Amino acid sequence: MVLSLRTVPIQARRVAFAASLAFYLDAATVICVAISLPVWRDEYALTAWDVGLLGSGLSFAIAAGAVAGGRLGDAIGRGKVFTGDLVIFVLGASLIALAASPGMLLTGVMISGLAAGADIPTALAVIGDVAPEGTQGRLVALTQVMWIAAILLTYALGFLVSRFGFPGIRTLSWYLLVVALATLAMRLSVGRPAVHERTATSITRASWSRLGRPAVLWPLLATGAFYLFWSIASATLGGFGTYFLVTVTELTLTEATGLVLITFPPALVMSLIFVRLADSPWRDRLFVVAMIVQVAAFIVGAVSGGAAAGGMICLVALYGLSNVFAGEAIYKVWSQLLLPADVRATGVGLTYAVARAVAASVMLLVPTIIETRAGALLWLLAGCVAVSGLVGLVITRRREWSGLLRPGG
Repeated sequence: MVLSLRTVPIQARRVAFAASLAFYLDAATVICVAISLPVWRDEYALTAWDVGLLGSGLSFAIAAGAVAGGRLGDAIGRGKVFTGDLVIFVLGASLIALAASPGMLLTGVMISGLAAGADIPTALAVIGDVAPEGTQGRLVALTQVMWIAAILLTYALGFLVSRFGFPGIRTLSWYLLVVALATLAMRLSVGRPAVHERTATSITRASWSRLGRPAVLWPLLATGAFYLFWSIASATLGGFGTYFLVTVTELTLTEATGLVLITFPPALVMSLIFVRLADSPWRDRLFVVAMIVQVAAFIVGAVSGGAAAGGMICLVALYGLSNVFAGEAIYKVWSQLLLPADVRATGVGLTYAVARAVAASVMLLVPTIIETRAGALLWLLAGCVAVSGLVGLVITRRREWSGLLRPGG
């Protein structure tokens, strides 16, 4: 069964599109920092620990923002968070673009991460609110299209400006600022439909204690564990992939960004296919296939030790083809279908934050590990996606959740 977004009411599509840009900003921010790290290292005379702090600091900030944004979205009103966090993001992007010192750079990265993180659970909850019955998967899957599009376009821009050194890299910060301003304008244009708003009484109705009830706790733990292990691999590859290719595979920055760039058009196609299948039985069937391919991708990279360009091309290409059906996109759909509406933003914020925080802790050590045992790092990532896949199998086969996950359920 293949489904189209055309059957979704126009207002729901408009709001979902404006909300899904949260994931464009999230991915664009992570990739801009990843591409910039080798150049920032030289321009600001950063040590390996400084590089790790910038990469992991961004993930920690996104994690903290997700907890705060998710809770505020359920408590004071999703529409308020829906627009307010973008103003904060604009401030952070401006600091990055104008950074005259490592401290100013780190501050800008942290502020941008906090704002991007706060936007994510609220945006997902908004989409869940406006989605008519039986269309949640498609509208949530739209966020993955934006996420992949951001990676593709940001890498393309990074490839174009990589030849111009630090002035070219600084262009990426201005690009983030422009996208944030455009997103803010779009959200103001769709307004704050009543379905976005949660009054202050939600603090009691959707209390933290409700998350401890079995009907909420078990899907929360399952989706959280799935996303946690997947995020360690994904965040490491996304945050330090370019850095790895430059320092271990010994490619130039232009070659590294170009290599990654050519693998993402197929990933974008897969995300569009996911939109069509997100409300059909094929969503969870293809998860199994994608999970196997994803594990194989990291094993290929690990066997090569990261030094062989061919092995790394296979890793990135296979990962790009598989991660949509066995990664963040399906986590978002499962979360929206399994968690009750009044604690959905809080729950997603928690699982998202824990995953990002743990991934950030690992990323703090990644530059040092890359310098000493690059091959072992890739084996670790292969193990993480394998565990994530096993948890996903439990989710799709748990009898109590089958009715919620079933299309139309």
